[in-house]
Amino acid sequence: MSAPASTNAPAKASAHDPQKAYIDLAERIFVLLSSRVYGTLAGSEQKKPDPKALAAFSFKLAEAFEQATRETDRMKASIEAANKAAVKLDEVDLSSVFSASKK
Repeated sequence: MSAPASTNAPAKASAHDPQKAYIDLAERIFVLLSSRVYGTLAGSEQKKPDPKALAAFSFKLAEAFEQATRETDRMKASIEAANKAAVKLDEVDLSSVFSASKK
């Protein structure tokens, strides 16, 4: 019998799809927040927040986390390296290719 898979490990499919990764992160935040909020307020007389509001807050937290991730030194270096390696088509002079094809 093997140990159950860790729920904190990132999914392989979400590593390539940023939208799915964003939704997965928001979902994990929502589940953890709702378990704390509704679990601690279950026996008290305090008013429970609306689940839709908690879900919206989870997406805002996920977005803030992704923005903060892009601001780290490691991510900035990765983005800069990708930009240097990218081909910028507006900077490529193709006039010689078009003039050669007209002859």
